[in-house]
Amino acid sequence: MKKELLLASALASTMGAAGVAEAASATFSGHNRTGVKGTNPDSSDSDTVVEKQLNNFNVSISETTDAGVTIATGFTLTDEGGAESDASGLTLTFTDGSSLQLIEAGSASAAHAVSVPGGGGEVGITNTSSNNSAGALTTGASSDKVGFDYATAADAFGIEGFSANVSAAFNSDVSETSGANATVTLENAYAVGVTYVTTAGDSTVTVGAGYHDATNNSQSATKDNAVYHIGATVETGDLTVGAGFMDGDWVAENNQMQGSFASVGAKYVSGDITFNVGATSGDAKDEVLGTNATSAEDSVDVIGASVDYVIASGVTGTVGYRNQDSNDEGASAAAFSGSSWYVGATVSF
Repeated sequence: MKKELLLASALASTMGAAGVAEAASATFSGHNRTGVKGTNPDSSDSDTVVEKQLNNFNVSISETTDAGVTIATGFTLTDEGGAESDASGLTLTFTDGSSLQLIEAGSASAAHAVSVPGGGGEVGITNTSSNNSAGALTTGASSDKVGFDYATAADAFGIEGFSANVSAAFNSDVSETSGANATVTLENAYAVGVTYVTTAGDSTVTVGAGYHDATNNSQSATKDNAVYHIGATVETGDLTVGAGFMDGDWVAENNQMQGSFASVGAKYVSGDITFNVGATSGDAKDEVLGTNATSAEDSVDVIGASVDYVIASGVTGTVGYRNQDSNDEGASAAAFSGSSWYVGATVSF
């Protein structure tokens, strides 16, 4: 459960900060995930078993003005085991339900990627860094932190169940680079995303789609980021099924990629138990900057399943399994293919 932190101005005064305006309200939340993970690459005859200890701690800060506008921000102290101090941008939520994110706002396209069910748990075999396959519906939807994302209120434009986002980010003052080995940096980015929720009989249908476009500072690259995604989920009682697809071009470091990603899955809830199953397939032709996409294809195909059980309030046990098949430049990568499993629990607050 989130705990309310009341930061009063009287406390600030006792610390020698008299005259400081009253503090905003804050909440904190997080979790600790502990378990055991086993991996068995196709290049090995036995499992490698290790402990998994991951934690997360977030602080959310917000206050509402006299005019009814909510101003919110926050920061992360630790994220899945990595010590850090990562501040959020500002989000303004207006009285009509619309909102405006400023600084590190992200992509409007990514905000409308549907959540396709899939196997959970701390499973998976780390892939080789030379495999640049698309790994999510949001692949290629990157942008600079200087920008905004505007989200409409629900039932936008008088259409019941419709919502939309539009975003832009700006980094045109970055220096240009050239050469196949120069690290690329994104410049300006623009994106749009939409979601439509409706009912069909006893089912709730959610459809999401988005498009993201971004330029970069490389004079050698022959591609910019231009990616789209579309997906849908159908929830009928305790059963949810979903599917999504992404395709396009994107750049990263000193590579330019052309690829796609597809995901299908299902989730079934029975009391305190949730069953998850899903499959994904990602691919890409990756080249150094300025080269046509003539190489053999990188790919990663994954099938996974998991079972979650609510042991107590805030405590969930998870058993997960995944099998993955990785190919790098068209050749099977046995060291990065194989099976993995996980048994553990997450304690949240």
